[in-house]
Amino acid sequence: MPRARADLVMVGGKPPRQHIWEAIRAVNVSPKELTTYAVARKSNQDDEAVRAYFRDMEKAGIVSKVRNIGRFDAEWSLLKDEGVEAPRVTKGGKVSTYAGGAENIWRALRILGEFSAAEAAVAASVNGVSISEFGAHVYLSGLAKAGYVTRRGGTAGFKTRFCLVPSRYTGPKHPIYQRDFDQVYDPNLDQVVWRKADQAVTK
Repeated sequence: MPRARADLVMVGGKPPRQHIWEAIRAVNVSPKELTTYAVARKSNQDDEAVRAYFRDMEKAGIVSKVRNIGRFDAEWSLLKDEGVEAPRVTKGGKVSTYAGGAENIWRALRILGEFSAAEAAVAASVNGVSISEFGAHVYLSGLAKAGYVTRRGGTAGFKTRFCLVPSRYTGPKHPIYQRDFDQVYDPNLDQVVWRKADQAVTK
């Protein structure tokens, strides 16, 4: 079965590891079937990308290898179901809390209506999750590009206040600002709602 190119997957909204993670959770209904091969087929992602993600998650304690199956396949056990969004794990097994911070910002924004990046960082850093003022500013700036929030007090600097546009609250799942691709994917709508590349074309 052909594999989807990573750049095409990103244009569709979900990064490759999100597809892999969703496949892991789906296949895990029958734990003995949770293998590298099965997840690669289910997610339609490259085998090596799936193996690499499993290795990183193993270092982070999210999965555990049960046994090797031949040279390239392996059976796995899911130790921690981290929820809908794919865990952001480095090669060293370090889990980023940025996604959790963004989720908390989105939740707090719905309740409070507006805040600065500094206030957002404080509101979002709870229950073992933390996000820096810079990280909060980056995320809120991404939401501003997509029209979820408006800026008050200037368009630059950390004193800017971000105000939720009520009609743009699409649901409980936080819109994901994919900074590397400069686009915003909304899991509530399951679509990319803004991308910089499109803006360049229309100008």
